[in-house]
Amino acid sequence: MGAVKAALPHLSSTDAATRRSSVMLVNSLAQMEESRAEIRAEEVVAALINLLKPEEGVMTHEHATKCLLTIADQYSTKSVILENGGVELLVQLITDPDPLVQNNTLETIQLLAVDCQCRIALNEANIVNSLLETLKCEYPTIQQLALKVLYSVCQEECVRTSVKEVNGLETLLKMLSEEELSDLHEGIVQVVGVCMLDTEQLDAMKDSGCLLTLANYVTSSEPQGQLNALRAISTCSGKPENCQILHDNEIETTIMTVLGGENAGVLAQACRTVSTMAANPLVKETFTKIGVVQALMNLIGHEDQTVQEMSSLSLANLSLNSKVVCLDIIQDEHVTQLVEVLEESTSPRILSYLATVVFNIVKFEALRERLVALNVIQSLSACLTNSDTDVCIAACKALAALVADSSAREELLKTNALGSLVSILKESSNKEVLRKAAWTIGICVANEDMAKELNKNGALRVLMDMCTNDIQGVSNLAVVALEKLLHYDLAAKYWHMGCLSQTDVVKDGFYDTGAHKPGDDFKPIKLLLDRKVDNKRAVLYVSSLGADPEPADLKSEASTTGSTTNVKTGRGTAKGKKPHKPEEKKEEIPEPEPPKELKDTGKPRVDNALREYIEEVTATIAPLATQAEQIAALSLYVSNQMGGPVTSISALSYDLHIAQIKADLKTNVIPIGFIKRGIFYHRALLFKVLADRVGLPASLVRGEYNRAWNEVSLVEGGKSKHYLVDLMWEPGQLLEVGSHGAGVYKKL
Repeated sequence: MGAVKAALPHLSSTDAATRRSSVMLVNSLAQMEESRAEIRAEEVVAALINLLKPEEGVMTHEHATKCLLTIADQYSTKSVILENGGVELLVQLITDPDPLVQNNTLETIQLLAVDCQCRIALNEANIVNSLLETLKCEYPTIQQLALKVLYSVCQEECVRTSVKEVNGLETLLKMLSEEELSDLHEGIVQVVGVCMLDTEQLDAMKDSGCLLTLANYVTSSEPQGQLNALRAISTCSGKPENCQILHDNEIETTIMTVLGGENAGVLAQACRTVSTMAANPLVKETFTKIGVVQALMNLIGHEDQTVQEMSSLSLANLSLNSKVVCLDIIQDEHVTQLVEVLEESTSPRILSYLATVVFNIVKFEALRERLVALNVIQSLSACLTNSDTDVCIAACKALAALVADSSAREELLKTNALGSLVSILKESSNKEVLRKAAWTIGICVANEDMAKELNKNGALRVLMDMCTNDIQGVSNLAVVALEKLLHYDLAAKYWHMGCLSQTDVVKDGFYDTGAHKPGDDFKPIKLLLDRKVDNKRAVLYVSSLGADPEPADLKSEASTTGSTTNVKTGRGTAKGKKPHKPEEKKEEIPEPEPPKELKDTGKPRVDNALREYIEEVTATIAPLATQAEQIAALSLYVSNQMGGPVTSISALSYDLHIAQIKADLKTNVIPIGFIKRGIFYHRALLFKVLADRVGLPASLVRGEYNRAWNEVSLVEGGKSKHYLVDLMWEPGQLLEVGSHGAGVYKKL
C-alpha cells in the first residue's frame, strides 16, 4: 500500500512526536522481509541516521537503531551509513543510558565491524573509549556485547593501537581478577589475545607486568581462568616476534605446569598452545628440555578425544626437523603408545597428526628400524583406506619415507599397502591425494618384488591412464612411477613400450604376451597359465633354471628334442640319440615327441633346452675375440635352433608347430627353448636372452605383424654404428639402422 514511501517525509517532520511515530511505523515494516528492500533505499537510511542525533528522544533512538540493525547486514546499507555520518552517531549511542538503545546500537555496530572501512571509521569515532566505558555498566548482556564488538574492531591494527594508547589491556586484565565478572572473562581474554598480536603491545605488557599477570592465570587453580589465559597466549604466539617475547619470559615452564592437570579443556588448550609455539626453534628446544614431549606422549592416549587430537598435533609440530624431539618420542614406553593409538584410533585428525609424527621420525635414518620393528607399517597401511584426505596424504608421506630401507620394504609386502595405493589412484578425485599416492608408488618401486606386487594390483594400467591425463603435477609423478615400475618388470615394459634397451637384461621369469592393445591390461603369468588353450598368439616364457624342481613325471619337450649345435657349422646332435647318418637330410626338423602325461603345476615348464643353449653359447661364443664375431656366431646359432635360414615363412609351418606344443603342454605359455620353428619375434627374443647371458649388448624391438628384431652397436673407424641383426633370411648379416635393407626386414 506504499506505507514506507508515505512515511518517508514524516521521518523529517519538524514535530518530534510525528518523527517518533513515523520511525516506529518504518521499524515495524522493517521486521517483514518483503518490506526491507524498500527501506534500504538511500533516502530512507539517511532519514533514519538523522534520527540518531542526541536531541531525539529515547523512543526515537530505540526504533531507529532497531530498524538499522535489521537492514545493516547489506553492504549497500553499510555504505550509506558511512557516507551519512551514521558511524559517529552510533558510537555516541553506545553509552546511552537506555539499555535497549545500547543493545540495538552495539548489535548494529557488530554488523558494521565486519567491513574493514567501517572498522577504521569506528576507530576514528573513538569507539574504544566508548566500549571500555560500557564495560562498567550493570547489564551483563550489554557488557558481553561490548566485548564482542571490541574483539571485532580489534582485528584492525589501528584499533589495537588505540587500545594501547588508553591502557585498555590494563583495564581488561584488572577485570580478569574480579570474580564477580567471571562470565566476561572469556570475552576479555579473546580481546587481550588479539591485542597481543602486536609485538609492541606485547612488549609493553611485559614491561607493565600485564604479561606476568596473564601467566599467573595459567597456573591458577580455576580452570576457566587457565583456559582463557592459554587462549590469549595461543592467539598471539603465532607471530615469530611475539613467540620470542613469550620465550624470553619463560612462558614454556608456565605451560608445562598445566600439562599434568586433569581438566580436559585446559589440557587441550595447553597442547594447542604448544603446537602454535613449536615453530620457534628456541621454544622447541626448551619444551624438549623441560619434559613437554614426554607429557604429550602420555596425553595421546587420554580418554578425551580433543586432548588426543591436540597432543598429537603438538607432537607433529615439535618433531618437525628436530632429531632431539624424535629421539624423545622413539623411547620404548613412548613409541609403543604412539603405534597403539595409530592402530586403534578412528579420529581422522589423530591419525593424520600421528602419521605426520612418523614421517618426521623416519626422515632420520637411524630411527627407522625401531618403528619398523613395532609394525608401524601395518598401521600406516590401514590409514591408506581411510576416507579422510589428510589421513591418506600423511600415511603416503610416512610410507614413502619408510620404504627407503630394505627391511621396511619386506614388511610392506606383507600388507595390502601397495594394493591400497593403487586403489587410491583408481578412486580418488582429490588432486593432492593422487599426487602423494603416485609419488609414494614411485618410491616403493625399489625392487622386482615390489614391482610385481604393484602389477598384480593393476598399477600398470592405472599409471598408464594417469600419464595421459591433464591433471597438473599428477601426470608427471605418474610418468616417473611408471618408468620405475617398468624398469623392474621388463615383461611389462616390453608389453607397454615394445622395446628393451641394451642395458635391460632379460632374466628368468620374463614373458612376452604380444603387443599392448588399447584398453587391455597386462596379465600376470599365473592368469595366463590358468587359461585354456586357444588359437591366440602363444605367450613366450623365459625359464632356464625354473623356480621349482621339475616333477619326476614331467619330461619337457626340450629334453627329447634339444640339440647341441656346432657354432661354425650350425649342425647339431640330438642328445640321448645316435648321430644322424650322413645320407639323412639335415634340413628336416624332427617333429617333437609328445611329452609323457603332464601334470598341471600352475607354473611354466622348466626349459632344459634354453639351459643347454646358455651353457653352449657361454662356452663357445663368449670367448670369441670381437663383438662382431660374437654377433655373427650367435645369429647363426639362434637361426639354427629355430629352423635355420628361411626362404618362405609359410614353408616353415611354424604355426602348426606352435599349436602342437600348446596342445602337448596344455597351456598357451610356451618356454622359448621348446620352439624349434620360429619366426621374427621368436628368434629375436632368443637372441636377446642369449646375448644378455654372454654380455653382448643387444636391444629387442617389437614391430607390427609378428615382426621383432635386435639392434647392436659396433665401433668402426672410431665411431659407433647401429645395426639390425638378420636372424631370418641371411643369419648373421648386419643391416645398418636406417638403411633400405633394415627397413625391409622390419616390414611385410
